Order: sequence, then structure tokens, then C-alpha cells
Amino acid sequence: MRHRRKIPYPKIFAAVLVIVLSAMATGVAFVLEHYSVLVVSVPAMLLATRSLFGIYADIMKRLNFIFNAVRNDDYTFRFAEAPAVTEYALINYSLNRIKEVMDAAKLQMREKEKYFELIMECADIGIITVLKNGAVMQANTKAVRLFGLMRLSHIDQLRPHSPELADTLLRIGRGEQRAVECTTETGELTLSISCADMQFDNRELRIITIGDINQAMDAKEIESWNKLTRILTHEIMNSLAPVTSISHTLLTAPQDAATLRSGLQTIHTTSERLMQFVDSFRQVTRIPAPQRQPFYLSELVGEAAALTDLAGIAFEVRIEPADTMLYADRNLMSQVMVNLLKNAREAVIGLPPERRSVTVRSRIDASERIAIEVGNTGEPIPPEVAANIFTPFFTTKPDGSGIGLAVSRQIVRLHGGTLRLTRNAVDRIVFTVEME
Repeated sequence: MRHRRKIPYPKIFAAVLVIVLSAMATGVAFVLEHYSVLVVSVPAMLLATRSLFGIYADIMKRLNFIFNAVRNDDYTFRFAEAPAVTEYALINYSLNRIKEVMDAAKLQMREKEKYFELIMECADIGIITVLKNGAVMQANTKAVRLFGLMRLSHIDQLRPHSPELADTLLRIGRGEQRAVECTTETGELTLSISCADMQFDNRELRIITIGDINQAMDAKEIESWNKLTRILTHEIMNSLAPVTSISHTLLTAPQDAATLRSGLQTIHTTSERLMQFVDSFRQVTRIPAPQRQPFYLSELVGEAAALTDLAGIAFEVRIEPADTMLYADRNLMSQVMVNLLKNAREAVIGLPPERRSVTVRSRIDASERIAIEVGNTGEPIPPEVAANIFTPFFTTKPDGSGIGLAVSRQIVRLHGGTLRLTRNAVDRIVFTVEME
């Protein structure tokens, strides 16, 4: 749309000039007492003032027109700027510039909205934005699929499937995290729900993330079983291959006593190694339930250090506070500490004497959890090895069983804690046990 009404700048200058001259004439008339001049000067001043107000009102109408158009999301208007069309193209040019700036801001806002929508769609977790009344402003594809719906516009759409889920989504507060079991068209789900809030467009908006716990756990479980199956297959085949070959040779060809004895000895040795492997597997799968009791962490570290050959290695213990106590199974935790110290020792034993260092440090964090760090100054663990160090029977040592770290992590988990590789850098490799 085009607004072509002329606003004559000469009228502005003329009106201002008339007001100034009329004011001067009125002043002179009062000084010289020539009051007859007022008959001309006062009406002229009033008419010029009225003309200025008319021009001001016309400009304000144009501004109001712009604001109404923007409020209605209409940016198609443009005022004429050609001097042949309007005497005062400068005003129209300025108004058009205001419109262009607002149009650019609107376009930038839309691009940002598309950007955040793409981020939501790429997320491997359900995300919905909800108003206080339960109306859903946005929901990514992952969230809609989790609920088994074509479209989600209000939380109450979920009530027929799971009242508990609908109530949780409506009542969950900022910073909260909840787990909800529900049944949707996609099946039985255990959902992890967390919430954050923000002010948007003068409204309170909540951003809720929804993840399928079962799906994440299933994926991890499948990955772990695949790794374990590959290792078991490799170990068993390596043991059975020579047994099969030698037994076939002994059965199909005549052998003297010495050859027969050598073959049987090889079969016996291989069988023993396979039995040791099976025994190691039983250690991983049959860890006893922890028998908890209180004891000082310093005593546990001291006993584990005594069972580990740390001769020629700088060994430092820093427990803060010094009287830190654990409530755990002492025997099982001793096994964990010995495994970690032995691994740290083996990592530095090949280094020059001045670089051999093993440390044990502990602290209590803000949530009252005890963090025990066992570190060493060895070379960093290669990424492909670090990704599998907690996998049962995975080892890079010629005579290693590959169950030390796997058993240690399982023991710590039975105590409700975690065991992780928290640092893997040159001269600083750290394994951290966190427990309550």
C-alpha cells in the first residue's frame, strides 16, 4: 500500500516565520501601545500555530499507521519518497527507514526461531515448550513420537494414556527431574523428565526435556553384550583350536610315546587356561552383596599399599579430611583399591625413576559424596583402549586377565557409586571412585 498525501515543508517554514513575526509585532505593539496591530498579529499567530499542529497531527497519523501495520504483521506498506510526488520526501524517507529496520528485526527473529527449531529437531531427546495452562507452544518430532501422537498441542492430550505423565508435565518445577512409567501407543516407557523455565513474550514458558530411559539402557546393554560376546568367542576359540588340532592328529596318525605325551600336555595346559578364564568369568558375574561397616579410608589405602609393590615409586597419600570414613564392604573395597594401585604401578614401572609417581587423593564434595582419586604419571591411555578398559576380559597385557577394572567398577556400583577414568593426559592419568 502507498501513502501519497503531501506534507508541504514550505508551509512549516511559512508558519514558523509567521509565528515569529507575529510575536515580534505583538511585542512591539504592547511596547509602543499601538494596539491596532494586534488585530492582525494575533489572528495570524493563531492560524500559523493551527497550521503547525495540523502538520504535526498528519505526521503522527503516519507513525500510528506504521505501528498498526507492524502490530498486524503487515510490512507491505511504503510511503512515496519521490520529490515529484511529495514536497517533503525526507519525512517519508525517514518513515520508510523505520519500517525497513523493523522489517529486518522481524526477519532476524524468524531466522532465529527456525534455527532453534532445527536444534530441537536434531536433539536425540524429546523437547517441548509449555505454557502455565498446559498449552504446548512447540514439540519436536522425538517428543511426539515418544507419545505416539501425530501432533501435541496441549498436555491434556496425554491424559487418556497416562494421567500420571500429564500431571507430571503440568506440575514439574524448575530444575526438577522425575521418572515416570507410562503406556502409550508405542508401548511401555520409562521416561526421564526435567524442566527449566524462562520468560518469553511476557509469558512464563517452561522447557521440558523427555528421554526414554529404557531405550538408552537397552542400547548400552546391547553394546556391552556385543563386546563381551566378541571377547568370549575370541578367548574360547583360541583355547579350543589347538585342542581340536592336536586331538585330531593323535587320533588319526600313529604316534610314539613322546609325541603322545607332548600332545596330551598341550591339551592339559590349554584346558587349564580355559578353566582359569571360566573362573575369571565367574568372578565378574558372582560378586557377593556388600556387607557394609564403617572404617577409615586411610586404613584402607594403607592396607592396599602394603599389598602392592611400590618400591622405587614416589607414593603420596592426601586424604581431606584426614578422618574420612567409608560405610562399605571393607574386603570388596580393598580389592578395588589394590586393583587401582597395581594398575598405576604397572603404568609407571617402565619410566625413568624420577618420573615414577603414584598418588591417592580424596575429598568430600558439596553433596557429601566421597571422591577417591588414584593417579599416576604414566603415558596416556590410547583412545581405543580407554573406550574398552572397563569391558570384562579386555586387556592389552600379555598375561592380563582383563577383569580387574571390570570387577572393580561392578563392586563400586554395588555400593551405589561410580568408577571412571576422569583424566587421561601426559603425566596425569586418574581413576576416580565416587561414593556416598
